[in-house]
Amino acid sequence: MFRLISPLFLLSCLLSVQGLAQAPAPVPVPAKVAQTAVVLAHPVLDRVRHAKTLNCGVAKEEEDYSRSEDHGNRASLDIDFCQAVTVAVLGPGSKLVVKSFPDEPAANAALMAGEIDLLASGSPTVAHTAKGLTYTQPLFFDGQGFLLPKNKNVHTPLDLAGKKICFLTASDAEAGLHSYATAHSISYVWYPFSEAGEMEAAFFTGNCDAITSDVTSLANIRGIEGTRLAEYTVLPQLIRQDPLAAVTFGDPVFASLVNWTLNALIAAEQLGVTQANVKAQLSSPTLDTRPELQQFLGQRYGLGSLLGLEPHWTANVVQAVGNYGEVFDRDLGDKSSLHLDRGENRLWTAGGLQFALPLTDH
Repeated sequence: MFRLISPLFLLSCLLSVQGLAQAPAPVPVPAKVAQTAVVLAHPVLDRVRHAKTLNCGVAKEEEDYSRSEDHGNRASLDIDFCQAVTVAVLGPGSKLVVKSFPDEPAANAALMAGEIDLLASGSPTVAHTAKGLTYTQPLFFDGQGFLLPKNKNVHTPLDLAGKKICFLTASDAEAGLHSYATAHSISYVWYPFSEAGEMEAAFFTGNCDAITSDVTSLANIRGIEGTRLAEYTVLPQLIRQDPLAAVTFGDPVFASLVNWTLNALIAAEQLGVTQANVKAQLSSPTLDTRPELQQFLGQRYGLGSLLGLEPHWTANVVQAVGNYGEVFDRDLGDKSSLHLDRGENRLWTAGGLQFALPLTDH
């Protein structure tokens, strides 16, 4: 038994077949158009170059001002990185204006308002990127550790089991300590404080066996008692990662230049280029035998032109501030008042986490 087929259904099928038959072939994209690079807007870069000045923000992390995160003051590192970006983007001798903020939220607000062009270091989080903030790879691998009087019986956080640990309430350090204790089935004597000054006083009078916070904060606390600096140590192990990275807003081109500047500092250390030898490296008779170094110094290929920078921009940056290792030692390490161990900020070849992306043109 056959069903009657609707005339309207037959008509729609016919039109569909005709439509398919008459559909125009895809229009080929001319090779010249297909290979054209996408042009991205760069309002921040334009503003910086028009003003011939980089306005760079530094979060000083003033005690008791904010509990948004646990980092300590690292202003010297931040200013050196601001200087490196200024030289990369504007050339040697260009103007840098450093603007200080009490904490990271205030600095982020200024960045998004266009009051600064760059925040030298901040905390990469989902909440921050959701606001449109863009981060480089880590400038510094900060993280939660422990400050304590030197003790030959304490080598790791596990050795502090049963000890009185001081920390600030409602901080990431408090949550990190709980997580670490639970994960390792150990117990501490919890000693919370609502104000940093009170916690520090308790520690230096022997009422805390250790303080836990980010190592940048711990190094600043240790420095309070400058004449007794050698009596205290920051354990090398971290129980929570809290890296710092440079921050930009609203300009992917400028963000890329900032990130490549950081890579240039790290690559310089990997290649053995220092503030003292960079000029000699440029004219070294053995440079021809090291193509990677040639490319880094701008003696071959066109990295500068690809980024819209001077051919020798990497050499200019190293001459201005040194390589990553030199910056670290001067601002955070043994040559600074903080005396931080380099730890995870060593090059990957030395057991650390820092490595440079390849500075190549292909």
